[in-house]
Amino acid sequence: MHKKNIISWLTYDLGNSFFSTAISGLFLGQWLILDNKLDDIWYGAGFSIATILVLVSSPFFGAWSDKVGKRMPFLKWTSLALFVFNGLIAIVAVSNLPQIYRAFIVLGLFIIVQYLYQISLVFYNSLLREISTEKNRGKISGLGEIFGNLGWLLGSIMFLPFANGAITLIGDPGRAQVFIPAFIISTLLMLPLILLFKEQPKEINNIQKETLGKKTIEGIKQLFHENKNVGIFLIAFALISDIVLTLTLYFAVVMDALYKIDDNTKTLAFAVNLISAMIFGYMLGKLGDKYGHKPMLFISCIIIVIAALMFFFSSSLWVLYLVMVMTGFGGGGYFVLSKSLMIKISPPNQLGEYFGFYSTFGRTASIVAPLVWGGITLWLRDYAVLKYQVAGMTLVGLLIIGTFLLLKVKETKENILSTE
Repeated sequence: MHKKNIISWLTYDLGNSFFSTAISGLFLGQWLILDNKLDDIWYGAGFSIATILVLVSSPFFGAWSDKVGKRMPFLKWTSLALFVFNGLIAIVAVSNLPQIYRAFIVLGLFIIVQYLYQISLVFYNSLLREISTEKNRGKISGLGEIFGNLGWLLGSIMFLPFANGAITLIGDPGRAQVFIPAFIISTLLMLPLILLFKEQPKEINNIQKETLGKKTIEGIKQLFHENKNVGIFLIAFALISDIVLTLTLYFAVVMDALYKIDDNTKTLAFAVNLISAMIFGYMLGKLGDKYGHKPMLFISCIIIVIAALMFFFSSSLWVLYLVMVMTGFGGGGYFVLSKSLMIKISPPNQLGEYFGFYSTFGRTASIVAPLVWGGITLWLRDYAVLKYQVAGMTLVGLLIIGTFLLLKVKETKENILSTE
């Protein structure tokens, strides 16, 4: 494997995370909900719409990439589209449009960006097989998690002066200023993969005469007949990702309500979380290579459950920091190990298609979860703290079910006789 490929793969994750930081709950979520006075459900509904589109299309695109035997052409086009729409968010957010129009246009662009980002991960994650071996896959995946979290960490710190009004580039000061530097930095860091990554030629699958639509339907049937093990894993993955992704959207708003802290303290808490995720994600990835990815993944999920319960029923700052360490431990391990376990139990010659399913199932629960969260918080809108506790416990219930469903997954040896 080329070291250049590994480095460009890692810097792509770093760059992607910079803009993901900008459109997460720490900045875009607060800009829409706190600054522009939109109800939580609007932000959640935008995420759900993007997820529905991913649900419909990601297995199709994954199967298409398997058919042509390449991931990079698909990743290039989705990345170029991301550059365009990231730039549009940056422009519209600081424009002179009336506040309500500006907020809803940015929300619409957010839907498109979320869709493109999630689709790009189908091809990006599939490249992990190309730059790693079975012996070091957890380690390489852990490095990817480090770079991704480093992007979130650096972005949170670097964007804070823009968000709190210390630096104003164009228009009014405030959180809208964040999207301009986020666009510039993310684009520059994502370009090396687009320009330099050398994909190895692969044997094209013998499915040329099948239509992609038929191939996708057959793949779904196969998932719950011939490959039930993968199907069980993906159902568990969907339920666990539910709380992880939804809390990413709303964590800053929840901290504002439950812990009554300013943006500087929120950023510090988030930094503690990310540093923990970088350290423990890498460690758990290596431990997964040695002792098995499934047991390490189960431990990670148990830690997330405990941390989530503590987060929603406390208002103490020291408890918040402890929760951030624990969620960094659990979340870092979760994303590293779920990716490497998915590669280990999937058919090697259908990896793109199965990462399409991985993306689909990972977002399926989050079609409903942000809407449920939004509906509960809207229903209990007069109860500033209770609404978030009730919404949070609803999601924790799904997380617990998914965690114990993982026990049914069998960790199998990777089929080294790959047709790729």
